[in-house]
Amino acid sequence: MQFKTLTIFRRKWRGLLVIILAALLLEGISGVQYLLTRQNMEDELEKRAEGELTLKAILIKSNLNDAVDLLRNCMWKVEAHLDQPDSAFTTMHRFVRLNPKIKGAAVAFEPYYYPQRGRLYEVYASRTPTDDVETMQIGGDGHDYTKQDFYRHAMQADEGVWSDPYYDGEGAHSLVITYAHSVSDSEGRKVGVAAADVDVRWLSDTIDNRHIYPSSFILVLTESGQTAIHPGTERVSADMQDYIHSLITDSTVTRHQSNSGRSTVIHFDTGSRDGTIFYANMRGKPHWQMAVVCYDDEVYAPLLGLRRQLLAMMLIAFAILLYVVWRFARGEQTMADTNRLLAEKEHEQERMNAELNIANGIQQALLPMAEPSMQGVTDVEVEGRLLPAKAVGGDLYNFFVRNGKFFFCIGDVSGKGVPAALIMAVTQTVFRHIAMREDNPARIMERLNETICLHNPQNFFITLFIGVLDLPTGHLRYCNAGHEMPFGIDDVEANIPVGLFGDYEYKMQKATMQRGSTLFLYTDGLTEARDASRGFFGRKRLRELMARCMGMSPKEMVDAVIAEVAQFGGDTEQSDDLTLLAVRYTPSQNTLTLDEQLTLINDVKEVARLSTFIKDVMARLGIGKPLAPKLRLALEEAVVNAMEYAYPTGQQGDISIRVTYDGDRLRFIISDSGVAFNPTEAMAADTSLSAEERPVGGLGILLMRELMDFINYERIDGRNILTLTKRIEQQL
Repeated sequence: MQFKTLTIFRRKWRGLLVIILAALLLEGISGVQYLLTRQNMEDELEKRAEGELTLKAILIKSNLNDAVDLLRNCMWKVEAHLDQPDSAFTTMHRFVRLNPKIKGAAVAFEPYYYPQRGRLYEVYASRTPTDDVETMQIGGDGHDYTKQDFYRHAMQADEGVWSDPYYDGEGAHSLVITYAHSVSDSEGRKVGVAAADVDVRWLSDTIDNRHIYPSSFILVLTESGQTAIHPGTERVSADMQDYIHSLITDSTVTRHQSNSGRSTVIHFDTGSRDGTIFYANMRGKPHWQMAVVCYDDEVYAPLLGLRRQLLAMMLIAFAILLYVVWRFARGEQTMADTNRLLAEKEHEQERMNAELNIANGIQQALLPMAEPSMQGVTDVEVEGRLLPAKAVGGDLYNFFVRNGKFFFCIGDVSGKGVPAALIMAVTQTVFRHIAMREDNPARIMERLNETICLHNPQNFFITLFIGVLDLPTGHLRYCNAGHEMPFGIDDVEANIPVGLFGDYEYKMQKATMQRGSTLFLYTDGLTEARDASRGFFGRKRLRELMARCMGMSPKEMVDAVIAEVAQFGGDTEQSDDLTLLAVRYTPSQNTLTLDEQLTLINDVKEVARLSTFIKDVMARLGIGKPLAPKLRLALEEAVVNAMEYAYPTGQQGDISIRVTYDGDRLRFIISDSGVAFNPTEAMAADTSLSAEERPVGGLGILLMRELMDFINYERIDGRNILTLTKRIEQQL
């Protein structure tokens, strides 16, 4: 009896020792996985932070460069009329009125440059709280601008200079930064300084509208260490901003270079939250530093949650194993114990399935289910559907409308499951980001390809089709990166898939969609769907199905295809992700209540005829102040742009202006047969160049963007066609 008891005791402790050793081994493996995963997340944080710094720097530089370009346009007019002192009032007033980004502007001349105006002569225009513009002469004994930094630095420099932020209590009455540049006469002598004030709060709002993590924020410091741009105190306390500022400027604080060498990293602990600062110098002028601040509890929240779940599961498994060994050693293991273990395992499987369902919901949320830009759009109907083979998949589609153009894409990431789903999410985001600023589908494809190749160590590739449909004309431009041939276009050239070679040059193609025509796109999950005998659905069967679907709406067509595939496959498990996208061109057929046309030659003297023509149209439509003068001014700027840029100097050509109204939309269609010139790209084309290297011009497109609901450009059959659209039903 004693021997039997001793044997049971030894079995207990031997089993317990095995469990303890196994638990320690699993904990060690889990710890190593945790450290490796945390390192990967730190590397990902660095990439995201440096990407955020790059993006925000581009936004700031773009806005500051806009101010530089605008002032250079204004200087050109000031220098051209130096013989007329009063012309400065008109120039400054128009400059501030047409450019909402500018808070105030001034032109100050050397002492006694205009003897009849006294020693000091400075014309200043500022925007009032009611958005009016006041212009005045503020130079005098009480305001000696020759002693101020903006004037002295600009007169000493050979190029423009930026000031540190300061509160302007005399002119703008707000916190501003000033760009100043010397004004020269016809002989190249400096005779004064022109300056433009940019509202710092406007820049702060520009960079504070989206963040990589909920509590992350951006700080911008000047060359002297002063805070230039910061978030509002309602989101980040002033004490926290001062603390981050002190860490960056204190040379004794420990810091190190990032792995890429593009930024400097500081880790901090406030006592309540730990975090990381990434900061770097902005290129060019002004010489500012930009910092992004991220908190550890948000960066590593998914990892900590997963760690706690794994630890809890290990403890549960340890307890279960301990109980099983204990019962086995005593010879008391029962069928009830086994059933209980099976039930717990089934519960764990259900939990994992629930998490995959959540992931599927997140992936579906990335698709344009209720795209805001499609509201009120009647010129195109679209229906998309994504059916993943697993809980999550690598297929994608997206679409939106910008400036009268319908952008869409469909793609298929190599592989399946979670890895492909992550690449799909990145591709969706990058496509929308690039297409918000670029109209050429080949250039969109190239920039997306560069981004994917830059961050693609697993060598995933994506077959992708990108299209841009011009809604007023039906003109379709598209680029195919190795994707399935769509129905509705006869000529489709297949470029290589995205993600293979970062320097590949993609080719764009063109077509025209007629009223009521439909473009049907799909992934290979459709043609490679299998039935019970392992046969493929095939393109021939799809071609026959498309013939039967002629005349259907996009939703009816997609529903019909899905039903046909389901009937073909029967009970066979879906083997690949299936995505469908149908686009039907349905331009408005509203009866035109007004359709007038005027043809001018490219001579600015013709603008008077244009003004009379537009006044007559406005009167017939009953459009009065304040809208009518603004519309006339926008159209005059657009036509003058065409006169100056479409035809080379000395070449005569025609410019046609057609005005239509259908009870909802008023359209101005400006066309010419000159050289290709896209005015909507005038402000974006040269942001990589310095201010001194950029040409004069671009004010017209800024004005048009402010006044019109849509601005659309197309080059069709050798003619530039610019369409300005304004919804005015509510004003009539």
